[in-house]
Amino acid sequence: MLILWVTLFSVLGSVWNVLAAAAFLLIREKIQRALVPYLISYATGTLLASSFLGLIPHALEHLSPLPVLSTVLLGVLLFFVLEKIVVWRHCHDSECEVHGASGTMLLIGDGVHNLTDGVIIAASFLSSIPVGIITSLSVIVHEIPQEVGDFAILLHSGYTRRRALLLNVVSGLSSIPGAIISYYALEAMHTAIPYIMSISAASFLYIALADLSPELHRKMGVKHVIYQFLIMVAGVGTIILLLQLHP
Repeated sequence: MLILWVTLFSVLGSVWNVLAAAAFLLIREKIQRALVPYLISYATGTLLASSFLGLIPHALEHLSPLPVLSTVLLGVLLFFVLEKIVVWRHCHDSECEVHGASGTMLLIGDGVHNLTDGVIIAASFLSSIPVGIITSLSVIVHEIPQEVGDFAILLHSGYTRRRALLLNVVSGLSSIPGAIISYYALEAMHTAIPYIMSISAASFLYIALADLSPELHRKMGVKHVIYQFLIMVAGVGTIILLLQLHP
């Protein structure tokens, strides 16, 4: 019976995140293009805050700083190599620009993050059903602003709206196997959680600093700088608010 609760809320979380991204499709394409730069600023803020204020501190609750920070460092280096492989695969000309790399990196990192969410959902339900329900709803709410920002990043990376939505669905579904597997092997998964969170934090940091920040520098001028900074702060503030609801 308990496995049904775990599966139900992990599926609900995936579907809700997809609906949040799909809602972006209802906006006219002209407005979408105008909103994308602002959503990239917002996504940058949420990714940085999720890494520094959410994932890394939570990993440090289970491990000492050295293994956590070493895993983050290793993750950044691995994602650098992975992005190089993605670039080489898409382009054989050293002078060309590849726009799909950040989107691919985001999907990988988001998949790892959703997998961790599945583990957290399963662990909370094994504690008690009320705790499981509250925790699952908090996880779902936490993901909404990030999923909308992720969808904007995929569009900016050159994906069509249909393909971006499909890949968001695939990435979101990773929480389901994470929840089911951890339900049956929670003790082993507990050992892996801080490392999974550290790798996920590394992916978010790499995307925010190596892929998204350079895009924000394409538009100069005091007005653009102020808008970008304020929207990034809004992204950070959103994560801080949600962490207060789901510490």
